[in-house]
Amino acid sequence: GSGRGAAAYHDKRYALIAAIQDFDTAIYVDADSRIAALPPLGVFPSGLAVLPVVRKSVAEHLKTCGAWRMPVFVELARHLTGDADILRSARWCHEALVAVTKDGRESRFFEAWARAADFLQARGVYTGEGGVIGIAAACAGWGVDYDALSGLAAMIRHEGGGPKRK
Repeated sequence: GSGRGAAAYHDKRYALIAAIQDFDTAIYVDADSRIAALPPLGVFPSGLAVLPVVRKSVAEHLKTCGAWRMPVFVELARHLTGDADILRSARWCHEALVAVTKDGRESRFFEAWARAADFLQARGVYTGEGGVIGIAAACAGWGVDYDALSGLAAMIRHEGGGPKRK
């Protein structure tokens, strides 16, 4: 309150961590999304699946969207991996719809995400969650699947900013 708080970034990981304990796949759907109907869901590939909204590396995305964040992401990459090269290979992940499927490396993914979130928060950076998710996936040895969520995505309307009145 009183303008002293910060936006709740990196909170999605807690929902995913809780769900993945009891299921092979955990799917996070943004709270400001409406699901028209739930289509049949098949088996998801192991690792990370996201919507194909942004198909760029973290470095490519930061060049065009929020370039001011690049220095802190370079610092973050060095903190997590020892150098900044991962920014060129890690994919930016649109975070409104995310699926994580177990393959034994999910703990590495969530640990990297937690370390990255703490690192950015300590520097007062509350943006770039899609880059952090992509870097965490790369740290876990995962690629990013842009196709696995297409059936579900077709049934979801992301309202961005809360529900709209008709």
